[in-house]
Amino acid sequence: VTVSGTGLGTAGYSARGRVGGTACEASTWVSDSSLVCVLAAGVGSSNKTVVISSEVQTGSLTVGWSYNVPVASSIAPTNGPATGGVRVTVSGTGLGTAGYSARGRVGGTACE
Repeated sequence: VTVSGTGLGTAGYSARGRVGGTACEASTWVSDSSLVCVLAAGVGSSNKTVVISSEVQTGSLTVGWSYNVPVASSIAPTNGPATGGVRVTVSGTGLGTAGYSARGRVGGTACE
């Protein structure tokens, strides 16, 4: 994510970013008014405060970032034996990207 503002320091200084209390995996200073922050995986959709530290100064933006929440819209099949072992397909939005290992639960029980 690119954070824009003013007073983010000068070339050669390592400005740092935090989102919702978690440090960015990497922060790259671009200019006095721009910083690129690589975000770690997040939990929930609640609005997160973005905090930038540059030299000895710190600034923040309340309600600056929200993670997309996964939303299931359908499941197939919709029933099966109580013994388990049924493969189901869940469709929806915000379920992640290719190569990401999503996890699910049915009735409080983790899927294998």
